[in-house]
Amino acid sequence: MMMKIHKPQICGIALTLMMAASALTFTLAQVQAQSILKSKDIHLPDYYDATVRAAFKRGNWEGGKRLLDEGLKRYPDVSTLNELAGRYYYHKKAYDDARFYLVRALRDNNANVEAKQLIINVEEETRNYSSAICYVNELLEIHPYWKGLWRRKINLYRKQKNDVEADRLLERLCHIYPNDAQLKKDLNYRLEQRAIADRKSGDKNAAIESLRQLVSNDPKKEEHYLTLCNLLLQQGRRSEAIDVADRGVSNLPGSYRLITKKAGILAENNRYGEAMAFVERCMKQNHSGQLSSFYGQLQADAARAAAKGDPYILYGKVYERTKSQESLDYLLNTAITRGYYDDALTYIAAERKRKGDTEDLLYKAYIVNRRMGNAQAASSLLIRLYQRNPSNKDVADELARERLNHAMDMMNSGGYGEALPLLEFAAEHSTDPEVRESAFNRMVTCNVELRRYAAAERALADYQAQFPSAPNTILKHADILNRSGRTEAALELIAKKCDEEDDALTRAQYVNAYEEAAVPHIKRLIRLGAYGKAYTQSLRLLEICPHSEDGLQYAVNTSAQLKRWKEHRRWVALGRERYPNDNFYVVKQAALYTTDRKYSNSQDILMPKVAEYMGDSLLIRANSTNSNDWAMALLDRHQNDSAMAVINKAIEYDSENRLLLYTKGLIFEAKHEYDSAYVYQKYYRPGYGEEASFRRHLDGVVARGYRNGLNFEYLQGRYGEEDVITAVASIEYTRKLDDTDAVGVRFNYAGREGAAKDTKSDDQQPGGTGIQLVGEWTHQFDELWSGTATVGLANKYFPQLMANARLTRNFAHDWEGEVHAGFRRINSYEKRFRWQATGEDSPAWVFDHWDDTHNLLLNLGIGASKTIDLFWLNGRLDLYNMKSKMYANLMLQGKYFMLNDGKSCIQALASIGSAPEASMIDNAMPGTFSRLNTQVGLGGQYRILRNVTLGVLGTWLTYYTQTNTRTGTEESPIDGVNTRYKNLFNIDVQVLISF
Repeated sequence: MMMKIHKPQICGIALTLMMAASALTFTLAQVQAQSILKSKDIHLPDYYDATVRAAFKRGNWEGGKRLLDEGLKRYPDVSTLNELAGRYYYHKKAYDDARFYLVRALRDNNANVEAKQLIINVEEETRNYSSAICYVNELLEIHPYWKGLWRRKINLYRKQKNDVEADRLLERLCHIYPNDAQLKKDLNYRLEQRAIADRKSGDKNAAIESLRQLVSNDPKKEEHYLTLCNLLLQQGRRSEAIDVADRGVSNLPGSYRLITKKAGILAENNRYGEAMAFVERCMKQNHSGQLSSFYGQLQADAARAAAKGDPYILYGKVYERTKSQESLDYLLNTAITRGYYDDALTYIAAERKRKGDTEDLLYKAYIVNRRMGNAQAASSLLIRLYQRNPSNKDVADELARERLNHAMDMMNSGGYGEALPLLEFAAEHSTDPEVRESAFNRMVTCNVELRRYAAAERALADYQAQFPSAPNTILKHADILNRSGRTEAALELIAKKCDEEDDALTRAQYVNAYEEAAVPHIKRLIRLGAYGKAYTQSLRLLEICPHSEDGLQYAVNTSAQLKRWKEHRRWVALGRERYPNDNFYVVKQAALYTTDRKYSNSQDILMPKVAEYMGDSLLIRANSTNSNDWAMALLDRHQNDSAMAVINKAIEYDSENRLLLYTKGLIFEAKHEYDSAYVYQKYYRPGYGEEASFRRHLDGVVARGYRNGLNFEYLQGRYGEEDVITAVASIEYTRKLDDTDAVGVRFNYAGREGAAKDTKSDDQQPGGTGIQLVGEWTHQFDELWSGTATVGLANKYFPQLMANARLTRNFAHDWEGEVHAGFRRINSYEKRFRWQATGEDSPAWVFDHWDDTHNLLLNLGIGASKTIDLFWLNGRLDLYNMKSKMYANLMLQGKYFMLNDGKSCIQALASIGSAPEASMIDNAMPGTFSRLNTQVGLGGQYRILRNVTLGVLGTWLTYYTQTNTRTGTEESPIDGVNTRYKNLFNIDVQVLISF
C-alpha cells in the first residue's frame, strides 16, 4: 500500500536520469571492445630461441631465419639469438658471417657453450687451429673434465702437426681415465704409428719401448708380441725375446705363431729339451694338428743336434754307469735349465736321497714344480722352505709374490676375508716394492669391501707412509669416508685437494671424483626430506664444479622446496642460459611464468618443445598445468571462449588428464552448456569425503541444463499487533529458448480484507482482489554482458503498470556489477468522510469511500555481487522518484551454498531506507515513503531431488503508517492524521521445479 506522503520537493531527477543513461551508453560501448584472446605481436627472446631452434632442427632454415631476423631486431644483444644466427651461417658455410655473430654471442655471454663449440668448428673449418685451440682452452676452464673436449684439442694439435703435444695429452688422459676403451684404442693406434716410424728411422730402441707399452695396453694382440720379439732378436736380446713370447702365450694360449716363436728361439740356442717340453704343455691345451706337426719337426731337429754330441746325453750315460756326483750335478742343473722337468724331478729325488732335504734341493724342486704348473706342490715346497728359514729373503719374496697372486684370485671370487692374511704377509715380507704396493692397495680394498672402514683407514695410512708418492690415495681415503657414512667429510677432503691442485687434468680428476660422490649424497638427502642440507651441498658442488648439470638441477629443485624463490629464479635463469634446449629448465622457467600469471610467456616456450617431444611427460605435465591455470584465469575474467581454446589445445597433447577435462566441464558450465559440462566434469575424481558433495554438484549441473522451469510461491504476512493476514500467491513458467535467450511469464494473486464503503474502518487500503501478469525476457549478449527486461500489468494492489530493465556485467575475480532502471504506476488510497446526522450514534463524521489516485514511481539503481568460494554476497542501492521527491533504499544479502549444488543454501538479508525494498512494492506488500523502512530476513533453499528445490524465507519488516481522520462538526470539520510504526512478519515458501 502506498500512502500519500508530503515531503519538500527535490529538483534534479531529470539530470540524474540523463547521467545514468550516459553511463549505460558508455558501458555498452565497452562490450564491443572485449576480445577473447589476442595473440601477442611481440614475443620474449625465449620464444624466438625455442621456435627458431625447432625450425632449424626440422630443416626449415629459411623460415627459421626470417623469424630470427625479427627477434634480432628487437633483441640484438641476446646471446642465444646471435648464436642461432651464427649456426645459420655456419650451415650455409658463410664462415665470416658465422664468426661475426658467434663473437657477438660470446661478447654478451662468454659462458654460451654452444656458441663456443660452433666458433671452434668455424676456426677448424677455416684452418685457424691456434684460434680454435684458444677457444677450446676457454671451454676447458669451464668444463675441465669434458673428455670430448680434450680429445678435440688433441685432434687440433694433430691438424697443427704438433704430434708431440697431442701424444702427451693423450697419454695423460689415458692415465686419468684408465677404463675408457676409446682412449686406449687411440693411444694404441698412436703407439703403433710411432713404432712403425721409429723402425723406419732406424731407432729400434724407441720402437721396442713403444711396442712394450702396446703389449701392456693391448695384451690380446698377437702381432705386437711377434714384432717385439723380432726387434729384440735383432738387438741380440734373446732372453727378453723368450720372455715376451712366453707372456704372449700366457695371454693368448691358442696362438700357434707365438708358441712356435718361443720354441724356435729355444731351439736356435740348442735348448731343444725346453722347447719340446714347452710345446708338449701347450699341446695339452691346444689340440692342433699344425702344432703336432711342428712338434714332430722339433723332435727331428733335436735328434739331429743330439747326434752331433750333447753333453747332457753323455753325462746321462756316465751317471747310469757310475752314479758320480759330478754327472748328477750336471744333469740336474742342465735339466732345470733346458726345461727337462721330469728328468729334473728324478735327479732331485736321487739327490735328496743322498743329501736329504737341503734348502737348495727344496728350492730347485719348487722351481721345477712351478714351471711345470704344479701350483699346489710348488706352494707346499715354498712354505716348507720359509718355515725352515724365515730369514731367507729370496724364499720370503717368492712366498710373498705367490700369496699375493693367491689373494688376487680370492678377491676375484669375493673372498676378501680369506685374502687379507695373505696380503698382510706379502706387504710385510716382500722385498719387491711393486709387490708390497700392490698388497697394501688390495688390503685397503678388502677392508672396504668387508666394511671394516677403520681397518681400511689404518691400511691406507700404512700405504701412504711407505709409498708417499703413490697416486690416488686421497681419492681412496675419500671413498672410505664416503662408504662409512662420512660423505661430507669425504667431500671436504676432495675439495681441499681441488683447491691445492694446479695441474688442470689432475684437478679435473678430483673435480670429477667430487661430483661422483656429491650427486648420490644430495639425491639421498632429498629422498630423506633434508632439503636444507641438500641445498647447501648443491651449492658446494656448484662451487667446486661450477658446470655440474646435476648440481644445478638439485639447486633448482631444493631451492623450490625451501621456497627460496629469489634464489630459485636465479638458478633457473642460469640453467636456461647454459642449457637453453634442456627440457628440465624449459619446464622450470615455464612454471615461474605460470606462477607470475604470465601464461602466454609460458606457452611461448613450452609449445615448440611439446610439439617436438610429444612423449616427454615432464613437458606435457607443465603445459597442462599452465594451460589449466590460464584457462581458470580466463574463466575468472569470463572470457569463456578463450579459456576453451586454451584448454582444448592442452587436451590435444594430454587427452587423459582428468584435471583438464574437468576444467573443460567448468568452462561449459560457464557457457551454460550444461549437457557438455556434465560429461566433462564427471572425469573429476573427488577426494575422501567429497563424493556426496560432488554428486550433488553434478545433479545441479544437470538440473540447470533443463530448459523448462515451473515455480510456485506463497508469501504470507501477519501484523505483529493484530491478527490480520496479507498474502500473495504466484506461479511462474520459464523457458530457455537457446543458449542466449530465456523468457518467463508469472501470474500473481493477492486478496485483501478491508472496508469498501459506508463502514467504519481503520484500514489503510480497501479490501478486494488483485491480479498481476508479468512477462520477462533475458538475453546473454556475450561472455561478459547480459540484460533482462520485465513488463507487468495489474488491476489492483500490484503496480498497475510496470517496466524494468537490468544490465549486468561480469568482472574478473568473480565480481559482478549491475545497473537497473524502471518505472511503476502505483495506487495511493486516501479515506473520504461524510457527515452522519442520524443513527444509533450521535452525529459524527464517518468513513464514506476510498479515494484512489495513481502515481508514477521512477527508480534507478546499481548493484554489485562477489562470489568467495561457497559464499555469494550482494549489495544494491536504489533511488526512487515520486511526485518530484527522492527516496532511497539500501539492501545487503548473502548466501552460503553449503552443498555445492548451485541451489541448496542459507540466506540472510537486511535493508534500510526511506522507501521500501523493490520486491515489497512488486509483491503488493505494505510500505511507506519518506519514513524509515527496515527489514531483516533469514531463510534458505534445499534441493530435495535433482529437479525439485524447496525454499523458505522469513522476513521482519518495520515500517511507518499514517491514517487520515476527520472529527468536529459538520460546519467545522477537523482533519487529522494517526501515525505509528508497525511490524509485519512474512513467510515466503517456494517450490522450484525444472524439467
